[in-house]
Amino acid sequence: MRQAFQLVLDKLHGFLNGNDDHPQIELTAMIEQAIQKKTAVYVILAETSFTGDIIKHDANRQQIIVKNFSKNVTRIIRISDIKRLRFVPSTVQQAQKSLFKKE
Repeated sequence: MRQAFQLVLDKLHGFLNGNDDHPQIELTAMIEQAIQKKTAVYVILAETSFTGDIIKHDANRQQIIVKNFSKNVTRIIRISDIKRLRFVPSTVQQAQKSLFKKE
């Protein structure tokens, strides 16, 4: 019981401190899943972050191309620079896309 609690506590500390390191294979799998499902992602880098749709994953150059919701900003991100990658909830994605369609 004590070991299980310690494991949960360590995971919680790691998450709160931003040490939630994803292995390269898991990160690539998440990128491929986002492309297949056409799901928006929230990419956290060292000093910035970016939210949008992944347009292309270049495995040879180890980078992804991401466009924001209004499709006016494109960013090329090296996979080695990614600290965390999360899927954007579908409700947020739909709200952002409908907001930019009205303008």
